[in-house]
Amino acid sequence: MSWQAYVDDNLLASGMVTSAGIYDLQGNPWAYSAGFAAQVAEVAAVSAHFAAPSGLAATGATIAGVKYMFVRGEENAEIYVKKGAEGVVFYRCNTCIIVGHHSDKIQPGQCSSTVAKLGDFLKEQNI
Repeated sequence: MSWQAYVDDNLLASGMVTSAGIYDLQGNPWAYSAGFAAQVAEVAAVSAHFAAPSGLAATGATIAGVKYMFVRGEENAEIYVKKGAEGVVFYRCNTCIIVGHHSDKIQPGQCSSTVAKLGDFLKEQNI
C-alpha cells in the first residue's frame, strides 16, 4: 500500500480526520491530504518534543501557520494540540509521524483513536 493510500483510506475515509499527513522523524513529508500545509520545520519542531512533550506547554505548536495550544502528550507516543474546537494529533511510529487534523465537527477522541489505530498498525510492521 502506498503512503498516500494510508492517508486517504485509513484516515480521511474514516470521517474522523479532516486532513492528515505522514512524515519522517525530521518532518519531511511522505504523503499528505490535499490542502494540508504542515511545513517540514513545523512537524520537526513537534517531533523534537516527543521525548518530553510537556516542553510544548510553554510554546504550543504551529501547524500550517496556525498556532495551537498544547493539551497533552505521552512520551514517544502521542501529542495533542488544539485551537478552539479544532485540534491536531501527532502519533510517533518507529520511523515516521502521523499527523491528523480534526475540525470542530469531530470529537478529539475520535480523531486520536483513528490516528492511533493506523500508528499501531505501522508500529507492528516496524515502520
